[in-house]
Amino acid sequence: MNDSSTPIVGIFADDLTGALDAAAPFAARGFRTLVSPSHEMPDGASKADVISLNLGSRHMAPAEIAVRTVKAVNALKQLGVTVLMNKVDSTLRGNPGVELVAALNAVEGDHAVLCSAYPQNGRTVVDGILLVNEIPVADTDVGQDQLSPLPSSNVSEIIISSLERSGIAYKAHVRSTDGGAGVSDFRPVIITPDASSEDDLFSLASRLLKARAVALVAGSAGLSTAIADALVADRAVQKRSPNQFVSNGRKVLIVTASQRQIVVEQINALRDNVDLIHAELSVDEVLKGITNDSVSRLIELTQRDGVVVLKLGKLKLSDGVSVDEIRLMAETIVCNLGDAVRKVTDVPKPDILVIIGGDTSSGIFDACDVTAIELTGELQPGTVSGTIVGGSISGTLVVTRAGGFGDENSLFELVTLLIFGHNV
Repeated sequence: MNDSSTPIVGIFADDLTGALDAAAPFAARGFRTLVSPSHEMPDGASKADVISLNLGSRHMAPAEIAVRTVKAVNALKQLGVTVLMNKVDSTLRGNPGVELVAALNAVEGDHAVLCSAYPQNGRTVVDGILLVNEIPVADTDVGQDQLSPLPSSNVSEIIISSLERSGIAYKAHVRSTDGGAGVSDFRPVIITPDASSEDDLFSLASRLLKARAVALVAGSAGLSTAIADALVADRAVQKRSPNQFVSNGRKVLIVTASQRQIVVEQINALRDNVDLIHAELSVDEVLKGITNDSVSRLIELTQRDGVVVLKLGKLKLSDGVSVDEIRLMAETIVCNLGDAVRKVTDVPKPDILVIIGGDTSSGIFDACDVTAIELTGELQPGTVSGTIVGGSISGTLVVTRAGGFGDENSLFELVTLLIFGHNV
Protein backbone atom coordinates (compact mmCIF):
# COMPACT_ATOMS: atom_id res chain seq x y z
CA MET A 1 0.00 0.00 0.00
CA ASN A 2 1.20 3.52 -0.84
CA ASP A 3 1.46 5.41 2.45
CA SER A 4 1.67 8.83 0.79
CA SER A 5 -1.86 8.57 -0.69
CA THR A 6 -0.41 9.60 -4.05
CA PRO A 7 -0.92 7.21 -6.97
CA ILE A 8 2.31 5.58 -8.11
CA VAL A 9 1.26 4.35 -11.55
CA GLY A 10 -1.15 5.86 -14.05
CA ILE A 11 -2.29 3.64 -16.91
CA PHE A 12 -4.12 4.70 -20.07
CA ALA A 13 -5.26 1.90 -22.36
CA ASP A 14 -6.80 1.74 -25.81
CA ASP A 15 -9.55 -0.66 -24.69
CA LEU A 16 -11.17 -1.90 -21.49
CA THR A 17 -9.56 -5.34 -21.38
CA GLY A 18 -6.20 -3.61 -21.66
CA ALA A 19 -7.03 -1.21 -18.83
CA LEU A 20 -8.02 -4.15 -16.64
CA ASP A 21 -5.26 -6.64 -17.37
CA ALA A 22 -2.53 -3.98 -17.20
CA ALA A 23 -3.75 -2.95 -13.75
CA ALA A 24 -4.37 -6.44 -12.35
CA PRO A 25 -0.76 -7.32 -11.42
CA PHE A 26 -0.64 -4.30 -9.10
CA ALA A 27 -3.82 -5.35 -7.29
CA ALA A 28 -2.46 -8.88 -6.93
CA ARG A 29 0.62 -7.49 -5.21
CA GLY A 30 -1.16 -5.39 -2.60
CA PHE A 31 -1.58 -2.02 -4.31
CA ARG A 32 -5.04 -0.46 -4.20
CA THR A 33 -6.07 -0.37 -7.84
CA LEU A 34 -9.02 1.37 -9.50
CA VAL A 35 -10.05 0.95 -13.12
CA SER A 36 -12.39 3.32 -14.93
CA PRO A 37 -14.44 1.74 -17.74
CA SER A 38 -14.25 5.14 -19.46
CA HIS A 39 -11.60 7.84 -20.01
CA GLU A 40 -12.90 9.77 -16.99
CA MET A 41 -11.12 9.63 -13.63
CA PRO A 42 -12.88 7.24 -11.20
CA ASP A 43 -14.13 8.41 -7.82
CA GLY A 44 -11.53 7.95 -5.10
CA ALA A 45 -8.61 8.09 -7.53
CA SER A 46 -6.45 10.22 -5.23
CA LYS A 47 -6.55 7.50 -2.56
CA ALA A 48 -5.50 4.68 -4.88
CA ASP A 49 -2.00 3.46 -5.67
CA VAL A 50 -2.73 2.62 -9.30
CA ILE A 51 -5.25 4.28 -11.62
CA SER A 52 -6.15 2.75 -14.99
CA LEU A 53 -8.26 4.54 -17.60
CA ASN A 54 -9.94 3.06 -20.66
CA LEU A 55 -9.54 5.57 -23.51
CA GLY A 56 -11.64 3.39 -25.81
CA SER A 57 -9.45 4.66 -28.63
CA ARG A 58 -8.46 1.57 -30.60
CA HIS A 59 -10.68 2.41 -33.57
CA MET A 60 -10.84 6.18 -33.16
CA ALA A 61 -9.65 8.86 -35.60
CA PRO A 62 -6.12 10.13 -34.79
CA ALA A 63 -7.30 13.61 -33.76
CA GLU A 64 -9.80 12.13 -31.31
CA ILE A 65 -7.12 9.80 -29.90
CA ALA A 66 -4.78 12.74 -29.28
CA VAL A 67 -7.41 14.83 -27.50
CA ARG A 68 -8.52 11.99 -25.26
CA THR A 69 -4.93 10.91 -24.48
CA VAL A 70 -3.75 14.40 -23.55
CA LYS A 71 -6.74 14.87 -21.25
CA ALA A 72 -6.06 11.53 -19.52
CA VAL A 73 -2.31 12.10 -19.19
CA ASN A 74 -2.79 15.59 -17.76
CA ALA A 75 -5.29 14.26 -15.21
CA LEU A 76 -2.90 11.48 -14.17
CA LYS A 77 0.03 13.92 -13.96
CA GLN A 78 -1.98 16.15 -11.63
CA LEU A 79 -2.32 13.21 -9.25
CA GLY A 80 1.48 12.97 -9.09
CA VAL A 81 2.09 9.53 -10.61
CA THR A 82 5.67 8.26 -10.92
CA VAL A 83 5.10 6.02 -13.97
CA LEU A 84 2.80 6.71 -16.90
CA MET A 85 2.03 3.55 -18.83
CA ASN A 86 0.25 3.42 -22.18
CA LYS A 87 -1.17 -0.09 -22.34
CA VAL A 88 -1.09 -1.40 -25.89
CA ASP A 89 -2.18 -4.69 -27.37
CA SER A 90 0.50 -7.37 -26.97
CA THR A 91 0.28 -8.05 -30.71
CA LEU A 92 0.28 -4.31 -31.56
CA ARG A 93 -3.18 -4.23 -33.10
CA GLY A 94 -4.93 -0.88 -33.24
CA ASN A 95 -2.92 2.36 -33.30
CA PRO A 96 0.37 1.60 -31.49
CA GLY A 97 2.46 4.71 -30.97
CA VAL A 98 -0.34 7.21 -31.65
CA GLU A 99 -1.31 7.60 -27.99
CA LEU A 100 2.36 7.54 -27.00
CA VAL A 101 3.20 10.47 -29.30
CA ALA A 102 0.32 12.46 -27.82
CA ALA A 103 1.51 11.58 -24.30
CA LEU A 104 5.07 12.65 -25.16
CA ASN A 105 3.71 16.02 -26.16
CA ALA A 106 1.67 16.31 -22.96
CA VAL A 107 4.64 15.57 -20.69
CA GLU A 108 7.11 17.46 -22.91
CA GLY A 109 9.30 14.34 -22.97
CA ASP A 110 12.22 13.60 -25.28
CA HIS A 111 11.79 9.83 -25.32
CA ALA A 112 9.52 6.93 -24.42
CA VAL A 113 9.88 3.15 -24.43
CA LEU A 114 7.48 0.79 -26.21
CA CYS A 115 7.75 -2.94 -25.57
CA SER A 116 4.67 -5.12 -26.08
CA ALA A 117 6.34 -8.40 -25.06
CA TYR A 118 4.28 -10.68 -22.81
CA PRO A 119 6.38 -13.86 -22.42
CA GLN A 120 3.82 -15.45 -20.07
CA ASN A 121 1.39 -15.52 -23.00
CA GLY A 122 3.87 -16.39 -25.74
CA ARG A 123 4.46 -12.82 -26.98
CA THR A 124 8.16 -11.99 -27.33
CA VAL A 125 10.30 -9.53 -29.28
CA VAL A 126 13.51 -10.98 -30.74
CA ASP A 127 15.79 -8.99 -33.05
CA GLY A 128 13.01 -6.48 -33.47
CA ILE A 129 10.46 -9.11 -34.59
CA LEU A 130 7.24 -9.61 -32.62
CA LEU A 131 6.54 -13.32 -32.18
CA VAL A 132 3.42 -15.14 -30.99
CA ASN A 133 4.42 -18.58 -29.73
CA GLU A 134 7.63 -18.22 -31.81
CA ILE A 135 5.69 -17.41 -35.02
CA PRO A 136 6.02 -13.92 -36.56
CA VAL A 137 2.84 -12.09 -35.62
CA ALA A 138 1.86 -11.18 -39.19
CA ASP A 139 1.67 -14.92 -39.99
CA THR A 140 -0.87 -15.63 -37.22
CA ASP A 141 -4.66 -15.23 -37.17
CA VAL A 142 -4.22 -12.39 -34.68
CA GLY A 143 -1.98 -10.52 -37.12
CA GLN A 144 -4.54 -11.02 -39.87
CA ASP A 145 -7.44 -9.63 -37.83
CA GLN A 146 -10.06 -8.13 -40.18
CA LEU A 147 -10.35 -4.91 -38.17
CA SER A 148 -6.65 -4.41 -37.46
CA PRO A 149 -4.43 -6.41 -39.87
CA LEU A 150 -0.72 -5.93 -39.23
CA PRO A 151 1.54 -4.75 -42.08
CA SER A 152 4.65 -6.49 -40.75
CA SER A 153 6.11 -8.48 -37.86
CA ASN A 154 8.86 -5.90 -37.29
CA VAL A 155 7.95 -3.78 -34.27
CA SER A 156 9.45 -0.55 -35.57
CA GLU A 157 7.73 -1.01 -38.94
CA ILE A 158 4.38 -1.67 -37.27
CA ILE A 159 4.67 1.52 -35.20
CA ILE A 160 5.90 3.65 -38.11
CA SER A 161 3.03 2.35 -40.27
CA SER A 162 0.57 3.25 -37.50
CA LEU A 163 1.99 6.77 -37.24
CA GLU A 164 1.94 7.17 -41.02
CA ARG A 165 -1.72 6.10 -41.23
CA SER A 166 -2.48 8.71 -38.61
CA GLY A 167 -0.50 11.45 -40.38
CA ILE A 168 1.86 12.03 -37.45
CA ALA A 169 5.01 10.16 -38.50
CA TYR A 170 6.83 13.51 -38.57
CA LYS A 171 6.31 13.97 -34.82
CA ALA A 172 8.63 11.22 -33.54
CA HIS A 173 11.47 8.90 -34.46
CA VAL A 174 11.11 5.15 -33.90
CA ARG A 175 14.28 3.26 -33.08
CA SER A 176 15.17 -0.22 -31.86
CA THR A 177 17.75 -0.34 -29.08
CA ASP A 178 20.57 -0.95 -31.58
CA GLY A 179 19.42 1.72 -34.03
CA GLY A 180 19.34 4.91 -31.98
CA ALA A 181 22.16 6.64 -33.81
CA GLY A 182 21.51 9.14 -36.56
CA VAL A 183 18.81 11.21 -34.82
CA SER A 184 19.80 14.78 -35.66
CA ASP A 185 16.69 16.87 -34.97
CA PHE A 186 14.70 17.56 -31.83
CA ARG A 187 11.85 15.15 -32.35
CA PRO A 188 11.25 12.75 -29.45
CA VAL A 189 12.31 9.14 -29.88
CA ILE A 190 10.22 6.01 -29.31
CA ILE A 191 12.62 3.21 -28.32
CA THR A 192 11.52 -0.39 -29.07
CA PRO A 193 13.70 -2.85 -27.13
CA ASP A 194 13.75 -6.63 -27.44
CA ALA A 195 12.37 -8.76 -24.60
CA SER A 196 12.08 -12.53 -24.67
CA SER A 197 11.75 -13.32 -20.96
CA GLU A 198 10.23 -12.05 -17.74
CA ASP A 199 13.75 -11.19 -16.56
CA ASP A 200 14.19 -8.91 -19.57
CA LEU A 201 11.02 -7.04 -18.67
CA PHE A 202 11.95 -6.83 -14.98
CA SER A 203 15.28 -5.25 -15.90
CA LEU A 204 13.49 -2.72 -18.08
CA ALA A 205 10.95 -1.96 -15.33
CA SER A 206 13.67 -1.47 -12.72
CA ARG A 207 15.38 1.10 -14.94
CA LEU A 208 12.10 2.94 -15.50
CA LEU A 209 11.46 3.26 -11.77
CA LYS A 210 14.88 4.90 -11.32
CA ALA A 211 14.09 7.66 -13.82
CA ARG A 212 14.45 11.16 -12.41
CA ALA A 213 11.38 12.45 -14.22
CA VAL A 214 8.03 10.74 -14.75
CA ALA A 215 8.74 7.59 -16.75
CA LEU A 216 6.67 7.20 -19.93
CA VAL A 217 6.35 3.68 -21.29
CA ALA A 218 4.04 1.66 -23.50
CA GLY A 219 3.56 -2.07 -23.25
CA SER A 220 1.30 -4.99 -22.55
CA ALA A 221 0.30 -6.59 -19.25
CA GLY A 222 3.64 -8.38 -19.33
CA LEU A 223 5.39 -5.07 -18.73
CA SER A 224 2.93 -3.96 -16.05
CA THR A 225 3.59 -7.25 -14.24
CA ALA A 226 7.30 -6.47 -14.34
CA ILE A 227 6.71 -2.92 -13.04
CA ALA A 228 4.56 -4.30 -10.21
CA ASP A 229 7.28 -6.80 -9.28
CA ALA A 230 9.93 -4.06 -9.39
CA LEU A 231 7.79 -1.89 -7.09
CA VAL A 232 7.37 -4.79 -4.67
CA ALA A 233 11.14 -5.32 -4.63
CA ASP A 234 11.71 -1.61 -4.10
CA ARG A 235 9.04 -0.98 -1.47
CA ALA A 236 8.68 -4.39 0.22
CA VAL A 237 4.94 -4.56 -0.45
CA GLN A 238 3.35 -7.82 0.62
CA LYS A 239 2.13 -9.93 -2.31
CA ARG A 240 -1.39 -11.28 -2.13
CA SER A 241 -2.59 -14.72 -3.04
CA PRO A 242 -5.10 -14.78 -5.94
CA ASN A 243 -7.19 -17.35 -4.05
CA GLN A 244 -7.88 -14.66 -1.46
CA PHE A 245 -10.43 -13.24 -3.88
CA VAL A 246 -12.27 -16.40 -4.86
CA SER A 247 -16.05 -16.33 -4.56
CA ASN A 248 -18.06 -19.33 -3.46
CA GLY A 249 -21.13 -18.14 -5.37
CA ARG A 250 -23.02 -20.78 -7.30
CA LYS A 251 -24.37 -18.70 -10.19
CA VAL A 252 -21.70 -18.09 -12.81
CA LEU A 253 -22.60 -16.22 -16.01
CA ILE A 254 -20.03 -16.29 -18.83
CA VAL A 255 -20.62 -13.85 -21.70
CA THR A 256 -18.63 -13.60 -24.92
CA ALA A 257 -18.96 -12.21 -28.42
CA SER A 258 -15.41 -13.26 -29.33
CA GLN A 259 -14.95 -14.89 -32.72
CA ARG A 260 -11.61 -16.48 -31.85
CA GLN A 261 -11.40 -20.22 -32.47
CA ILE A 262 -9.58 -20.69 -29.17
CA VAL A 263 -12.67 -19.38 -27.32
CA VAL A 264 -14.82 -22.02 -29.03
CA GLU A 265 -12.32 -24.68 -27.96
CA GLN A 266 -12.31 -23.35 -24.39
CA ILE A 267 -16.11 -23.48 -24.15
CA ASN A 268 -16.13 -27.01 -25.59
CA ALA A 269 -13.55 -28.13 -23.03
CA LEU A 270 -15.61 -26.52 -20.26
CA ARG A 271 -18.74 -28.34 -21.49
CA ASP A 272 -16.84 -31.65 -21.45
CA ASN A 273 -16.00 -31.20 -17.77
CA VAL A 274 -18.87 -29.15 -16.30
CA ASP A 275 -22.64 -29.57 -16.47
CA LEU A 276 -23.28 -26.14 -17.95
CA ILE A 277 -26.14 -24.34 -19.69
CA HIS A 278 -25.14 -23.07 -23.12
CA ALA A 279 -27.17 -20.34 -24.84
CA GLU A 280 -26.10 -19.09 -28.24
CA LEU A 281 -27.54 -15.98 -29.84
CA SER A 282 -27.38 -15.59 -33.61
CA VAL A 283 -25.62 -12.58 -35.07
CA ASP A 284 -28.77 -11.63 -36.98
CA GLU A 285 -30.87 -11.52 -33.83
CA VAL A 286 -28.30 -9.47 -31.91
CA LEU A 287 -27.91 -7.02 -34.81
CA LYS A 288 -31.68 -6.48 -35.01
CA GLY A 289 -32.10 -6.28 -31.24
CA ILE A 290 -32.64 -9.26 -28.94
CA THR A 291 -36.35 -9.97 -28.59
CA ASN A 292 -38.24 -9.94 -25.30
CA ASP A 293 -38.92 -13.67 -25.72
CA SER A 294 -35.18 -14.37 -25.96
CA VAL A 295 -34.47 -12.18 -22.93
CA SER A 296 -37.17 -14.03 -20.93
CA ARG A 297 -35.60 -17.36 -21.92
CA LEU A 298 -32.15 -16.15 -20.86
CA ILE A 299 -33.48 -14.89 -17.53
CA GLU A 300 -35.05 -18.29 -16.87
CA LEU A 301 -31.74 -20.02 -17.63
CA THR A 302 -29.62 -17.72 -15.47
CA GLN A 303 -31.91 -18.14 -12.45
CA ARG A 304 -30.67 -21.70 -12.12
CA ASP A 305 -27.61 -22.56 -10.05
CA GLY A 306 -24.51 -23.46 -11.99
CA VAL A 307 -22.62 -22.19 -15.01
CA VAL A 308 -24.36 -20.43 -17.90
CA VAL A 309 -22.51 -19.52 -21.10
CA LEU A 310 -24.06 -16.79 -23.24
CA LYS A 311 -22.25 -16.72 -26.56
CA LEU A 312 -22.63 -14.87 -29.83
CA GLY A 313 -22.87 -17.17 -32.84
CA LYS A 314 -20.47 -17.22 -35.75
CA LEU A 315 -20.16 -13.98 -37.68
CA LYS A 316 -20.08 -14.72 -41.42
CA LEU A 317 -19.08 -11.80 -43.61
CA SER A 318 -19.95 -11.59 -47.28
CA ASP A 319 -17.40 -10.46 -49.83
CA GLY A 320 -16.96 -6.74 -50.27
CA VAL A 321 -17.85 -5.72 -46.71
CA SER A 322 -15.75 -2.69 -45.74
CA VAL A 323 -13.83 -2.21 -42.51
CA ASP A 324 -16.18 0.63 -41.55
CA GLU A 325 -19.20 -1.65 -42.05
CA ILE A 326 -17.56 -4.35 -39.90
CA ARG A 327 -16.90 -1.83 -37.14
CA LEU A 328 -20.47 -0.57 -37.24
CA MET A 329 -21.74 -4.14 -36.96
CA ALA A 330 -19.39 -4.77 -34.04
CA GLU A 331 -20.60 -1.64 -32.23
CA THR A 332 -24.24 -2.64 -32.74
CA ILE A 333 -23.58 -6.17 -31.50
CA VAL A 334 -21.75 -4.97 -28.40
CA CYS A 335 -24.46 -2.40 -27.57
CA ASN A 336 -27.38 -4.82 -28.01
CA LEU A 337 -25.63 -7.64 -26.18
CA GLY A 338 -24.86 -5.26 -23.31
CA ASP A 339 -28.52 -4.25 -23.09
CA ALA A 340 -29.55 -7.93 -22.96
CA VAL A 341 -27.05 -8.69 -20.20
CA ARG A 342 -28.39 -5.71 -18.24
CA LYS A 343 -31.90 -7.20 -18.36
CA VAL A 344 -30.65 -10.70 -17.57
CA THR A 345 -28.60 -9.58 -14.56
CA ASP A 346 -31.36 -7.43 -13.08
CA VAL A 347 -33.23 -10.57 -11.95
CA PRO A 348 -31.21 -12.05 -10.42
CA LYS A 349 -27.61 -10.78 -10.31
CA PRO A 350 -25.07 -13.59 -10.88
CA ASP A 351 -22.61 -14.34 -8.11
CA ILE A 352 -19.82 -14.22 -10.68
CA LEU A 353 -19.85 -12.52 -14.09
CA VAL A 354 -17.13 -13.68 -16.49
CA ILE A 355 -16.71 -11.57 -19.65
CA ILE A 356 -14.46 -12.62 -22.53
CA GLY A 357 -13.43 -9.78 -24.83
CA GLY A 358 -12.70 -6.10 -24.24
CA ASP A 359 -15.44 -4.69 -26.47
CA THR A 360 -17.98 -7.03 -24.88
CA SER A 361 -16.89 -5.86 -21.43
CA SER A 362 -17.30 -2.21 -22.46
CA GLY A 363 -20.79 -2.85 -23.82
CA ILE A 364 -21.91 -4.60 -20.65
CA PHE A 365 -20.40 -2.01 -18.30
CA ASP A 366 -21.96 0.83 -20.30
CA ALA A 367 -25.39 -0.83 -20.24
CA CYS A 368 -25.12 -1.55 -16.51
CA ASP A 369 -23.90 2.00 -15.66
CA VAL A 370 -20.70 0.73 -14.03
CA THR A 371 -18.55 3.62 -12.76
CA ALA A 372 -15.40 1.72 -11.71
CA ILE A 373 -13.92 -1.68 -10.99
CA GLU A 374 -11.83 -2.13 -7.86
CA LEU A 375 -9.43 -4.89 -8.80
CA THR A 376 -8.62 -7.75 -6.50
CA GLY A 377 -6.14 -9.80 -8.49
CA GLU A 378 -5.07 -11.72 -11.55
CA LEU A 379 -6.38 -15.28 -11.57
CA GLN A 380 -4.51 -16.32 -14.72
CA PRO A 381 -2.24 -14.35 -17.07
CA GLY A 382 -4.53 -11.81 -18.72
CA THR A 383 -7.51 -12.84 -16.54
CA VAL A 384 -8.55 -10.16 -14.08
CA SER A 385 -10.87 -10.25 -11.04
CA GLY A 386 -12.49 -7.31 -9.32
CA THR A 387 -15.59 -5.89 -7.68
CA ILE A 388 -18.03 -3.75 -9.63
CA VAL A 389 -18.52 -0.23 -8.25
CA GLY A 390 -21.77 1.57 -9.10
CA GLY A 391 -24.57 0.70 -11.48
CA SER A 392 -27.05 -2.15 -11.59
CA ILE A 393 -24.48 -4.90 -10.85
CA SER A 394 -22.60 -3.06 -8.10
CA GLY A 395 -20.88 -5.48 -5.71
CA THR A 396 -20.76 -8.34 -8.24
CA LEU A 397 -17.48 -10.21 -8.66
CA VAL A 398 -16.43 -9.71 -12.27
CA VAL A 399 -13.72 -11.58 -14.17
CA THR A 400 -12.53 -10.35 -17.56
CA ARG A 401 -10.09 -11.69 -20.11
CA ALA A 402 -9.07 -11.02 -23.70
CA GLY A 403 -10.51 -13.37 -26.31
CA GLY A 404 -7.17 -14.68 -27.53
CA PHE A 405 -5.65 -15.68 -24.17
CA GLY A 406 -5.20 -19.11 -22.65
CA ASP A 407 -5.14 -22.66 -23.96
CA GLU A 408 -8.18 -24.86 -24.51
CA ASN A 409 -8.39 -25.90 -20.83
CA SER A 410 -7.91 -22.45 -19.31
CA LEU A 411 -11.63 -21.58 -19.06
CA PHE A 412 -12.37 -24.86 -17.25
CA GLU A 413 -9.45 -24.18 -14.91
CA LEU A 414 -10.75 -20.65 -14.29
CA VAL A 415 -14.29 -21.80 -13.47
CA THR A 416 -12.92 -24.49 -11.14
CA LEU A 417 -10.86 -21.84 -9.36
CA LEU A 418 -13.82 -19.49 -9.02
CA ILE A 419 -16.27 -22.07 -7.71
CA PHE A 420 -14.06 -24.34 -5.63
CA GLY A 421 -11.15 -22.05 -4.77
CA HIS A 422 -8.38 -24.20 -6.18
CA ASN A 423 -6.81 -25.15 -9.49
CA VAL A 424 -7.48 -28.51 -11.13
